[in-house]
Formats: sequence, C-alpha cells, structure tokens
Amino acid sequence: MTATYTQSFTNEILSGDQESSWSIIKQAVDEGKKTDYIFHHIITPSMVEIGALWQENKISVADEHLATATCDFILARYKFEILQPRINQKDSVMGKALFFCVENEEHDLGIRMTAQLFEEEGYNVRMMGANLPLEYVKEMASVWMPDVVGVSASMLAQGKKVPSYIQSFMETLDGTELLVGGRYLSLQAEEALQSINHRVTMVRSPEDLSKWMEKDRKRGEED
Repeated sequence: MTATYTQSFTNEILSGDQESSWSIIKQAVDEGKKTDYIFHHIITPSMVEIGALWQENKISVADEHLATATCDFILARYKFEILQPRINQKDSVMGKALFFCVENEEHDLGIRMTAQLFEEEGYNVRMMGANLPLEYVKEMASVWMPDVVGVSASMLAQGKKVPSYIQSFMETLDGTELLVGGRYLSLQAEEALQSINHRVTMVRSPEDLSKWMEKDRKRGEED
C-alpha cells in the first residue's frame, strides 16, 4: 500500500493537481496513518523521486517546480486541516523549538516537516525556513531561548557550515538540545561527527528522529 500511496502522490504532484494530491493524503489520514508515516513514507519518497527524474532529464525544471509548489500546498493544508485541531487540544506545551536551514541552503521541505511533527507533539515552534545566516538565527535564539534547535543542510557545500553553527549554539545556549539533519550527513558523516557532544543529535533517518522524540516524551513524563 505504501508504494501505491507514493506512486499516486508522485503522479498527482507532477500534474499539479492539488485536490487529487490532497485526496491521497486525506485517504491515508482516514485509514489511520500517523503524521510521521505520511511525511516520511509518502511525501518524502515522492519528492526524492521527483528529484531523481529531474537529474535524469526525464522531467523539466518547470515540472520539478510545479511538483514542489504542489507539495508545499499539501504540507500547508495538512498543517491547518489535520494538525491544527490536534495542536489545539494540547493541554500543555512541551517546550520551545526553533528550526531553520543554514545559509544558502534552499531545500527546506525536511525541516518544515520536522517542525510540524514537533508542533503536533506539543512544542511551541518557530520555523525560520531556508537560508538563515548564523548571525540572524543566533540573535533570534539568544532572545527566544529555545529548548530545541533543529538545523538542516542538504548539499555538501552548505553542510560544511554546520560545525560553526553547532559551536556557536553550544556557546550561546546553555542546555539547549541540537538536532542536525539533512542529506549532507550521508556525504560527510565523519566530519559532522567530530562536533558531537551530549547535546547534539545527528538525525540521519526518520527512525533517528522518532527515537529522539520518544526519549524526549519519556523525559517530559518523568518531570
């Protein structure tokens, strides 16, 4: 069934049909699929497939942009039609979480989905989006004082900037947990690992994120 969802969703976002694309996601919701399943096993594989088709010159840049814009619409609609009612039912806030992509990184779909997962979990979330220079996100964080900071980089050139972001946040935010994700980790994992300490978690897969959130949930229950 997952393959059917994914292929159907890929076909519909390529055609730019927002309503048909949404109907696939809504069917998955109605069948009891959770948010992490929808994000990681339907939307993400579809966008990976779109990227592969573009790289192989099987679709045009215009096709890729149309699919991306349609996917952006679906993600926004999911937030307000599916997640917002769940968020409104939360009795308490788990904490504050800040998410962004490093400077010159424009691929923000993954970090936006992560931000929505945190909102569903009960966090007060600020999603700053793509292409954030260190000085600006550091200023925001030093004032807002988040409990969790999530940073993403997909390309190798942008990934090289991540250690400086980590170091700066380690020095600025005492006690804040850092989550680092993005495709660059699979390209340059060893260098990234040099910056790890007990407050930094490298999120290489959806399973890594799920494990972290489960541990965080248990910590919240104990407090």
